[in-house]
Amino acid sequence: MIAPTAFGAASASRSLSSPHDHFDGLVAATPMSPLIADQVKPRVVTLRSGFVRQTIEFLIALSLAIMVFRTFTAEAYVVPTGSMAPTLLGNHEEVACPSCGIRFALGIDEDGRAGQPVCPNCGEDKLDGVPIVPCSGDRLLVQKGLYDFKRPRRWEVAVFHFPAEPTQAYVKRVVGLPGESIQILRGDIYINGKIARKSLQEQRAIRIPVYDSQYVSQDANRVPRFIFRHGRPQSGLTSAWRTEGPLLIHDPAEATENATDWVEYRHRDPDRAQYTPIYDFNPYNGGELRGENRVPDLMLEARLIVGNDVPTVDVRLNSGADRFLITLPFHEDALPQVRRNNQAVALAHAVPIPSTPGTPPSSRVLEASIMDHRLSVSLDGVPLFDPVDYDNPAVGYGSDVSPIGVGVRRGSLTIERFKVFRDVYYTSALANTPKRPFGVDEPYKLGLDSFFVLGDNSSVSNDSRFWSSSPVVRGDLFLGKPFLVHLPGQVVPLKVFGRSVYWVPDPREIRYIR
Repeated sequence: MIAPTAFGAASASRSLSSPHDHFDGLVAATPMSPLIADQVKPRVVTLRSGFVRQTIEFLIALSLAIMVFRTFTAEAYVVPTGSMAPTLLGNHEEVACPSCGIRFALGIDEDGRAGQPVCPNCGEDKLDGVPIVPCSGDRLLVQKGLYDFKRPRRWEVAVFHFPAEPTQAYVKRVVGLPGESIQILRGDIYINGKIARKSLQEQRAIRIPVYDSQYVSQDANRVPRFIFRHGRPQSGLTSAWRTEGPLLIHDPAEATENATDWVEYRHRDPDRAQYTPIYDFNPYNGGELRGENRVPDLMLEARLIVGNDVPTVDVRLNSGADRFLITLPFHEDALPQVRRNNQAVALAHAVPIPSTPGTPPSSRVLEASIMDHRLSVSLDGVPLFDPVDYDNPAVGYGSDVSPIGVGVRRGSLTIERFKVFRDVYYTSALANTPKRPFGVDEPYKLGLDSFFVLGDNSSVSNDSRFWSSSPVVRGDLFLGKPFLVHLPGQVVPLKVFGRSVYWVPDPREIRYIR
């Protein structure tokens, strides 16, 4: 749910909803919050009447311009709940982990209560008394009238009137389009019996953070997140990898025939406190609501400094029982190569990696993902080949405790930042509520001008799956597309000119919605 807010105005309202309840509407904006309005006190000054008249005319024109802008172009809404977290945040607390230093959002209910905080990065759960900052829900700017000229696209975030209560606005992600048959299977969306895939840009918009090496936990030596392996486990070869704070560094070393020196990520589950496969845990919901579903759809984003003495960099990605090996020739006259389960994969439109011999190596951003039975690889935002799609996933789960690895045979390589993400896993249950969902046990056929929408925080989102009468949003109910989180705020008591102010803008969280 969302509610409209005044364009650019800050609201003092604490009308919140529990991150575990099923009220997902948006909150509407008011012309100006009384809390802010009563602080705008005009000073008495002596000015010439001509200047005063010009000022009044300017203010009137500005007010009319804002009204026109709001009426025909954009409207602001507040998100009070966490059904779209972490893409969009409802009312929450910002928690600072004392172990690794990362900050994360924990949803709070209408009475100001929050669940048990658990750090999503290092798993620290002894967080009583740590610094927290209450924050209001995200304030969205919504492009109105857009859907009068175009229909909502799949994977697009949209604001619409809730069919069961048309005066209430909701924000969700569109996944099913008119005339399609939609079904949720093993966390993925299937359209007309085939898996619905995302482009790399859509993956970036939906992905959920799992780990960030920039935030090193205090117990990193006791429970390391990376292991170093040179060649096969029983080869006895010494690895040239080492850690230096948040950096992963491979020192120059003599090449060993047929032996790649690997740094492998090991996943430590936040709410299980042990090495496990990656599950669909969402820290916004608190530690009481555990992740119950294995997520095979993963993405690596790594910032690399590749020395001129490194011929190739290997990347390994595991997805369920499938194992992909990507070979990237940084300083060899060759094209990227991919092997799936030890079998070569034909690549379409593969391009060589641009190299600059003789110049100091610079930082490169590598993205590699397996989502929706699709392998995508890009360097500095440029795809290195067309996505590799497959419809015959290997049966089973495989060993997913270490699902990602980066390896070299020789030379100097520094990984400045190693980030792991997962895809949204669409569940068949709503926070353990015994409800038979639409589009899960069997496909649901959408009619003309009918759409199916879901929340990113799937385990607590009241969306098309669980609406009592019908899962459909008609095309005429769409209000617009949110494009910007503007003026996100912290609820921080301050004294300003003798008055208490409980909401201040937090410019760190201003962001575009893709």
